[in-house]
Amino acid sequence: MFNPLPFQQETIEKLFATLTELWKKDGKQLPLVFKSPTGSGKTFMMAHFVRGLNKLPNWDIDKAFIWITFSDDLAMQSKKKFEEYFENTLENNLLTVNDINRGKMLKNDILFFNWQKVVSRAAESRVLRRPDDELMVKESGKYFEDFIDGTEKDNRSIILIIDEAHTNVTPDLAQQIIDYIDPKIVIHISATPKPEIVAKAADLNSYVTTDRARVVAEGLIKEKIITQTDEDLKQFKGKDLDEALLDLGLEKREELKQEFEKLGKKVNPLLLIQLPNDDTERVQAGEKTKEQITSDYLKKKGIKENKIARWFDNFPKPDGIEDNEDDYDVLLFKLAAGTGWDCPRASVLVMFRNVRVEQRYIQTVGRILRMPEP
Repeated sequence: MFNPLPFQQETIEKLFATLTELWKKDGKQLPLVFKSPTGSGKTFMMAHFVRGLNKLPNWDIDKAFIWITFSDDLAMQSKKKFEEYFENTLENNLLTVNDINRGKMLKNDILFFNWQKVVSRAAESRVLRRPDDELMVKESGKYFEDFIDGTEKDNRSIILIIDEAHTNVTPDLAQQIIDYIDPKIVIHISATPKPEIVAKAADLNSYVTTDRARVVAEGLIKEKIITQTDEDLKQFKGKDLDEALLDLGLEKREELKQEFEKLGKKVNPLLLIQLPNDDTERVQAGEKTKEQITSDYLKKKGIKENKIARWFDNFPKPDGIEDNEDDYDVLLFKLAAGTGWDCPRASVLVMFRNVRVEQRYIQTVGRILRMPEP
């Protein structure tokens, strides 16, 4: 079992104190915001925090947890991390959507699931929800609402944990679901929490943060990143800008690879290339998409197809790409890898996507802040 670093243990203790005090307050859906830099071990700290609540002195509450993410990949990633951290010593049952037919959560159970499966407006994507039309209700099995009803029938409180909260919490349908769950406390986890949630938590003294400097000092994340300069681009004067950026990215990846080899480290640095989410205008104009341009140029530079991974649209995340020695050199993505994804060997980022939202920009850049070997 992994033991927390000093700053992590202090943060876990702050979370214990904050939650137990918040629990004493009247009302439900009380926010607890946990802000910590990408790469600081947010999931690790939360896992120890959740497990620690099982045997917290003078606080034996009958509760269960719902841990939501915004994709199936991240839901399973979070569940697997709990399994890795504690091996066979975890007292909490780790549930998935396949366990909803149980009809309820027991004390200290943790349900991991993809938020989109209950908040999507598209009926075919809301497979876990009870249909409004009684004629459409299935003959056997349970729905998400049944699962919540069964848990509340046992007078068991629910703590809702929203991972990457800056992404998941949206108005209307999402709030309807939160209202149905009606948790005593909602824990918002993010490196970039929304200001309005932070303000509410600050009013309740339920805003917990970690010091980035201490995360850097422990070697978990890089102190800073290097961006291309005008001088870098001048060497490509007269060349297509897309190709110039790709050249810079490939050069930096090769430099890092050689440095790792000199140090005797078995790390294959990964170049991330973020593509625009919508290339409709280019297609309508009869032009190549950014994905086609990028793929063609990479092949022109001698990058073999089996070294190029794709994770967008109909391309699922390649298995094992996070491993330090994985064979993929390049990953093309749109949004999926931009937040919550844990890949310490990701070292260089080329962005063809015009990111207008500061939170999303910080999250995307955060993918290359982790250290492959702390």
